[in-house]
Amino acid sequence: MKRTSQQEMEAVVASFKSSGLSQREFCKQQQIKLATFSYWYRKVKRASETPAAGFTEVTASVESVGLEVVFPNGVIIRGIHDLSLIRQLINW
Repeated sequence: MKRTSQQEMEAVVASFKSSGLSQREFCKQQQIKLATFSYWYRKVKRASETPAAGFTEVTASVESVGLEVVFPNGVIIRGIHDLSLIRQLINW
């Protein structure tokens, strides 16, 4: 039995997607076991749905009221939108 690389199966899955055939018909034409193809189809689909590692942009669904700084003596300053102001307050 020949082992198939992931790249080869990704190409087979891409060929299937453009074929317009059912999985059963495609596998019959390509002489691939349906169970084997189904496994690789799911694996390739999952890999394409998985987001790439790294940062993802997150947006707030409500308007931000800003940040707050809490000093050790209990004083709280809320509604800060300028990060340079926070630096000034911390160094104060």
